[in-house]
Amino acid sequence: MKKIFAAVLIQLGMTTFAFATLDAQLEGLYNKAAQQGGDAIEASYEAFKVAQQKNPTDPAALFYLGASETLMAKESWLPWKKVGYAENGIARMDKALRMLEELENPGRSAKGMPRDLLFKGIAATTFTKVPAFFNAFDRGFELYGELMGDPRLSHMPVQAVSWIYCGALEAADLGEKSELKSEWQAEAKTRGALPLCQPDKDQ
Repeated sequence: MKKIFAAVLIQLGMTTFAFATLDAQLEGLYNKAAQQGGDAIEASYEAFKVAQQKNPTDPAALFYLGASETLMAKESWLPWKKVGYAENGIARMDKALRMLEELENPGRSAKGMPRDLLFKGIAATTFTKVPAFFNAFDRGFELYGELMGDPRLSHMPVQAVSWIYCGALEAADLGEKSELKSEWQAEAKTRGALPLCQPDKDQ
């Protein structure tokens, strides 16, 4: 694991600038961790810890650290560690979102998506899927409400944001919000995102 983490730091150049901006390499590091799991999660967690320590006022560094902590919770075999990682991760992500709200220009992700939309989407997905005893569902559902009411979402390529529409519909199901689900489903259908939420069904 130490070799993996060292390789990550070498790839990132270990520069304050790289950590401060959370460029495509760091964004890619989190995406890789989320997709591959295992060692990739621990490597991203260690890298984002360093990033946040170097730039404690950077909401992006704080957000990705929190997001990687929630991934660590899934990997840990020890119940108390699972709870600790998840609680810290949720708290950091929420704090980062509130920090972003204070910025006039939150910036864009490496793929061009407004960073506040991206982070809200990741947080909403995470918060609505963690166990109920973390009391995060309502906050996650609130974030989905903000996303679905944000006019910028409809101007993004549907392939890039279909996961937000799909997550919102799933959360509305879990929260038994049938009226809101119908409204969001109609919007997802209009945007062409609905078929992407039903990959196993005839389209």
